[in-house]
Amino acid sequence: MKVCIIRPAVIHKEVAFSHMPSPPLGPAYVAAILRQAGHEVQAIDAAVEGFYDVEPFVFNTHIFGLNPERTVAMIAPDTEVICISLMYTNSWYLDREVIALARRRFPQAIILGGGEHATAVPQYCFDTAPGLDYIVMGEGEASVADLLDCVARGEQPQDIARVAYRTDAGIRINTFSRRIKRVTEVDKLPWPAWDLFPLDKYFNYKVTYGVYRGNNLPILASRGCPYDCTFCSSPLMWGKKYELREVKDVVDEMEYYYKTWQVVSFDFFDLTAIIYKDWIISLCDEIISRGMQISYQIPAGTRAEAIDYTVARKLYDSGCRNITYAPESGSPRVLRAIKKRVNLSQILQSIKYSNQVGMNIKLNIIVGFPDETHLDVWRTIFFLVQSSWYGAHDMYPGVFSPYPGSALYDRLEQEGKIDIYSDDYILQIVSSHDLWPGQTYNDAMSATSVKVYTLLMFFAFYASNFLFRPQRIYRLLRNLWSNQHESRAELVLAQTFTKFKLSKSETPPAKEPVLQS
Repeated sequence: MKVCIIRPAVIHKEVAFSHMPSPPLGPAYVAAILRQAGHEVQAIDAAVEGFYDVEPFVFNTHIFGLNPERTVAMIAPDTEVICISLMYTNSWYLDREVIALARRRFPQAIILGGGEHATAVPQYCFDTAPGLDYIVMGEGEASVADLLDCVARGEQPQDIARVAYRTDAGIRINTFSRRIKRVTEVDKLPWPAWDLFPLDKYFNYKVTYGVYRGNNLPILASRGCPYDCTFCSSPLMWGKKYELREVKDVVDEMEYYYKTWQVVSFDFFDLTAIIYKDWIISLCDEIISRGMQISYQIPAGTRAEAIDYTVARKLYDSGCRNITYAPESGSPRVLRAIKKRVNLSQILQSIKYSNQVGMNIKLNIIVGFPDETHLDVWRTIFFLVQSSWYGAHDMYPGVFSPYPGSALYDRLEQEGKIDIYSDDYILQIVSSHDLWPGQTYNDAMSATSVKVYTLLMFFAFYASNFLFRPQRIYRLLRNLWSNQHESRAELVLAQTFTKFKLSKSETPPAKEPVLQS
């Protein structure tokens, strides 16, 4: 079949501390699976195709990338199947417009979606996007090829696990695992089909999730996460079984990109990148033995207990330059409440070792958990000052948002505090990265209190950081001026300023793309 895979553009407020889009790893994997199964695949990344195109959208948001009309105009006219990445709840306003326009232009095509948002709330997606035919829940590679084979035969996919679809009797959601539930043999998956995506644009626009250090692509060394944090939707999307790839297969992939497209920087997109000490040492040794002149980053968070000085040294020597720890809170009481199994003392020691070898260190913190108290927040502020003393370079205090698929979302929905069918809820998700978001799900603290605390965290961390290490002030100003960033904070500041300028620009939208022939 002729298949088109779409990663839609993104929507943000004018000023939001959030990243520009990174190369879409999930769609690239799905493209590889479908091509391996014999399908003819087209890929459209609307976020990078219109990287500097910005136009107003609903509720004072802006579209960054191709708008729905221009996105659908790029679909080849003989397309039979349209696959749309539906990863984030905050993008649903835009995603459902893409679905609606695709359905109008391709009334006979099969339209299916996948990703964390669609996996968490399939019924809602069908209800609010009438043009949607199928949803592949969880890892798309596990069932998308079987689904298309089934559809091509004119059959209903009632025996394929984790697929939802429309029937004459209503929506059917297959949650059982009679055939496929998880990808367990991750080494047998084809590498992402990056050749179908506009790599020149990713490289020219310096598109990356981490810090740009040259031509960059994401990579995945594992599947799943063995932990069950209550604010995270990954247990529903990926499951808790942790599957690691063979070290040789990971480095073979890195070396292929290095030789084929001169990729010299990699972002590990793993949910939990470092759990087993022996595996990460083997990875470092394999990279070093091949003599590749590369760098890599762990921008999404990792475990601290596996990183002692020996491991930190290995990481740096093999090219790791940026590492992120995600304690989420400095309060042991909150950590127990959200089932975040971390040891704060171990994190501080690991920060010290990572700083000693020269890595740039970032912390992820979340403020405003439903059961968090004022005292818990002050404990987190004290922990941030400690982290600054031990050598952390930057941090980001995100305001808690209950994402569909997480345990806290389910709890708040049962308590009547969330109605996903309300525009107010989705707008709150979009606004959670604002300079001053106006929503909290904490009964003990107002929205104003939560945001004041985030500002206090910024001040406490960076004031202490510059007090303990004054040379970092010079490096920050130098890197912002030269646009050569070393930390995620520098990158986000630069991107936030860029998005603000683009949203205020009076430049007309780019010319409509020529329809595919």
